[in-house]
Amino acid sequence: MKSRCNARNVAIFLSFCFAIVLVASWTKMSDGTWNVPTNDDNPHYRLQISDKMALAECQGKLKQTSKMSAISSAGNGPKELPEILEPLANKELKPPGEASPEEELERIWNYMYQRQYHCTESKYLGGQPSGPFKGDGAYDLCVEKQFWPQGGDKAKCLVYSFGINNDFSFDDEMAKLGCEVHSFDPSMTLADNSVTNTGVIFHKIGISNEDNDSGFNGWKMRTLKTLIKELGHEDRHLDFLKVDTDRGDGTGFEDVVMQELLETGLYKCVRQFSFELHMPGPLTQPRLLNRCRLLYRQMRALNDGGWRLYNTTDNVRWYKAQVNQDYTQRSNKNDIVKGGGAVILWESSFVNFEVTGTCKEVLSR
Repeated sequence: MKSRCNARNVAIFLSFCFAIVLVASWTKMSDGTWNVPTNDDNPHYRLQISDKMALAECQGKLKQTSKMSAISSAGNGPKELPEILEPLANKELKPPGEASPEEELERIWNYMYQRQYHCTESKYLGGQPSGPFKGDGAYDLCVEKQFWPQGGDKAKCLVYSFGINNDFSFDDEMAKLGCEVHSFDPSMTLADNSVTNTGVIFHKIGISNEDNDSGFNGWKMRTLKTLIKELGHEDRHLDFLKVDTDRGDGTGFEDVVMQELLETGLYKCVRQFSFELHMPGPLTQPRLLNRCRLLYRQMRALNDGGWRLYNTTDNVRWYKAQVNQDYTQRSNKNDIVKGGGAVILWESSFVNFEVTGTCKEVLSR
């Protein structure tokens, strides 16, 4: 009995030493996550996922979000839905809808800059190639297999792009990747159903919360649900949805799109969503304050549905070109509450961890 216990103690001790050596091979990345060597990186790496989780917990080296990221990078299955940690600064604020304009802005500001997921493979596509507005119109595409499963569907990837303003650069790049791309903009003079030289199909239609052949500004407007049906895409996933629209009053239609995604359940068939968020001031105006609160609630509701914000870019290109080359988003923040004419523009991207079916399947539930 004594020799058996000694043998077991030796085995435990050797396992503990091996664990220490293994953890020493982990590399902490600049974003605070940990890079765990794969089997290819380290021929001695033999821990299973459950063992790795237990080891991380025992060593106290990883938070839940970092831990799940490390696990999924070493495994072959889909990545786990990362936990969202509330920004510490937001915990001091009054509840959403009850706080002052200053606090409501602070809440959404902190939300937009806290990355909820780190996409390890992405492409920044489109945009102005040079000049004072370099990069304007570009958006990020996460090409990790879970969110960009090329060849996973019978049909090729499907892209809806709302708001073109005669700049097809992003849409063209998506078409070059082999996607079926549909571009929508009722303000352009291009003929409806035109096809560009890259194969992009243009629709002289705007996005709205109702179907109307003479809606906003007299334009033909459609809901997302109606467009999916009219274009015959009900049995497809919407692989990439981009919304970069302008109402002319400093706001856009991104809130309309997010509301429809939530109310219809279409968020369950969209793999990635990129949009420009418009935040005009002054937030002392009830209409603009309520919109600020709505946008925050909508994004948190999408979080509850499995979406994670992985990229936010400040769009201050116009201010840099026309006002001050040193202009930053924080310069806008100082004026957005009480100042007049200030607009915060964020180019933001989400990935969906919980795609549950085609658009037709999620609409029928």
